[in-house]
Amino acid sequence: MGLRDRFRRLEKTMQGRLAYFELSGGQRFYFDPHEAFSITFRFFADSMLADHKREPRPEPPELLKAVADAKDRGEALSRVMGGCSHLPLDREALVSRGEFVPRSLVAGRTYDEILENRSEP
Repeated sequence: MGLRDRFRRLEKTMQGRLAYFELSGGQRFYFDPHEAFSITFRFFADSMLADHKREPRPEPPELLKAVADAKDRGEALSRVMGGCSHLPLDREALVSRGEFVPRSLVAGRTYDEILENRSEP
C-alpha cells in the first residue's frame, strides 16, 4: 500500500468513515461501509454474468477474503453486508468454515446443475 493510500485510509478513519473487524491474526481490517455494498454487489453481478455465459465465476473480492480470515466471521460478514443478501456464496460455509462455496443464483437449480449444463449450448 502506497503512502497516499495510507493517508487516505487514515483520513477516513479520523472522519469516522471506516469500519473494521479483527482478523484471526489479531490485526484489524479496515473498510469503507459505503463502498462495501458496491464491492459485494459487483461480485454478485459478475457471478451472475459468469453463470449466464457458462464461465467460471470471478474470485471473491479482498473484502470477502478478509471476512473468511476474520476472528468472528459472522460478525464481520454482518458488518460488511449489513442487511443485504446479495451474496453468491453459501453464507453458512463462509461463516462456519471460512470457505467460498458458490450457491445457485437460479431458482430450482443447484450450482452443480449449472456447472453440468456449461457444456450445453
